[in-house]
Order: sequence, then C-alpha cells, then structure tokens
Amino acid sequence: MTEVLTLQAVTAGYTGIPAVRDLNLSVASGEVVAMLGPNGAGKTTTLLTAAGVITPISGTVTAFGRPLHQRLEHNARAGLVLVPDNRGLFHTLSVRENLALARGSVDHALELFPALKELMPRRCGQLSGGEQQMLAIAKALVRRPKVLLIDEMSMGLAPVAVQALLPTIRALADDWGVGVLLVEQHIDLALSIADRAVVLHHGRAVLTGPADELRADRHAVAEAYFGTSTTPALTTEQPPTAGSPGRRREPA
Repeated sequence: MTEVLTLQAVTAGYTGIPAVRDLNLSVASGEVVAMLGPNGAGKTTTLLTAAGVITPISGTVTAFGRPLHQRLEHNARAGLVLVPDNRGLFHTLSVRENLALARGSVDHALELFPALKELMPRRCGQLSGGEQQMLAIAKALVRRPKVLLIDEMSMGLAPVAVQALLPTIRALADDWGVGVLLVEQHIDLALSIADRAVVLHHGRAVLTGPADELRADRHAVAEAYFGTSTTPALTTEQPPTAGSPGRRREPA
C-alpha cells in the first residue's frame, strides 16, 4: 500500500505549548487507522495538524509524498479532507445547499448515503444527529478525498447510529481506496473496522498495532488508554509504516 499521509516526529500544540509530542503516524491508501485515547490526549490536535490547520512546532507532515501546505482549502483540493468534531455544517441551510458548498458531484456520496436523497430540501438543523453526521461525511465525499480525517464521528450519537455509519467508512477504504484517519471514542466499534490503531496518552503514542490484535488484548489497550501500564516498553528502530505487522508499545 502507498502511504498518502505521514507525520514524522511531529510536535504540535497551541501558543508554543505542545499537545502532541514526537508523534510518528502514517496512513496508506485504502487503510483505516483508528486513533484512540482519553479526552486531552491530543487526538484533535493531531487531526488539525494533519489537515494543515495547525503548523507543527517541530517535525514534518507530508501528504501524497509532498510537504503539507498550511492552508486547509489547498489541502482539501489536493484530496486531504477534514470532517471536524462539530461536523462543519450550516444548520440554516438545506441538505442540498450544504452539499452544494462542497462544489462537486453528489452522486457518489448519495450512493453511500441514499437516505439523504429524501432529506435534500430539509434544513440541516432539523436533522437528527445521525443524519447530520451522514451529511457531514457526504459533504466531505463530494470533494472526492484521497485521505479523510474524521474527528469524533460518534459525538452525540447513540451506539446504534455509530454502528450504522462505520461500515460506510470501511467501504470508503475498500471500494474507493480512501485512506482514513478516524478519531473515535467507541473503542470496540472503531477497532472492528480499522486496519491499525494508535492509542495516544498525554500527547504521545503509547500503543500501536494491528486493530485485530489490539481488539483481542483489551488489557493492553486499557493500560495504554488510562496510562496505567507497568509493562516494559517494546522498542523498534523505526516506527511501523502503514500496513506493517506487529504491535509496538512506547513509554507513556
């Protein structure tokens, strides 16, 4: 698989204060990478840095083999699209008008979310939380992304609504070849559709590995998630590249 997004030794934050420290992370075409961790772990900061909203304090971000441009719109046109945790929708506009703002064909997006067809004239503010999240992802898909960054897709949604949305994320990777970096609070659901996962704690990646292995080892995930691990660190000379096997634990 070809890497389409790479963060190398990235430290990033706000007003010079790091929220993410020395992070190595990659996403390949057709791969779903789940990013897990408690509130304040640095997940949103990582997405904003990957999208070009935040300039790294140190380290490098590359997209499609080129240095990341520090303009969100420029990166979106290149195929790196962010779905923020607030969904980025205009509640006074209709579903059709929100999709039109993305300036592209809606056909493929509506194929994945056919329920939106009947909602086209309805104002976004009248939609349920699940319908709004469908619209937010559909709006991103209108731009035909090569990399999709999704922040807290399940925020404010019932687990059943999340379960309905996650297979679509898997389909984007499998059928469209989109690389997906997914921040998600429902650990089991995220690991069920991801290829790899990384757990952040206090801005550092403390556990990475294939999603199926991490799903089978809930104890290791819980330790990394809550920062309670006393297990000696497993080290490698290089961070795992996209799709590479093996689990890697780093000191918290």
